[in-house]
Amino acid sequence: MIPDRYTTRRIRARYIKALNAIPLPVRRTDPPDTALPIDLAGLPVLATETVDERIVRFSLVVGQPRFRLTFEGIDPDLVGHVVNLETANPRLVIAEPFHTDWALSNEQALTEHAARVWGAITRSCGR
Repeated sequence: MIPDRYTTRRIRARYIKALNAIPLPVRRTDPPDTALPIDLAGLPVLATETVDERIVRFSLVVGQPRFRLTFEGIDPDLVGHVVNLETANPRLVIAEPFHTDWALSNEQALTEHAARVWGAITRSCGR
């Protein structure tokens, strides 16, 4: 019989071993992959666009009709999301209060570019 004081360690050891066996998505590659770059949240960056002298990355949220918008080289980097891409009226949801003024003044450019990219990727995937 195994004493109770050892069961927690053995369960934890088996759990860690199982976690290490799971293939997790790549968070970063060194050097960065130019064909399909990955952002810090582990999402594929499908497009970059310069809007009002800032480089904005459009990352695909897998399984949802939305893009995650982040800045390149600005901290905090998260701007927000463009949602409702499957409709005629995509909408910007601002997630970082620090960038609210900039995002509201450039909302039309961000949503139009997101809709163009969404149209291009859904057209090529055969939906």
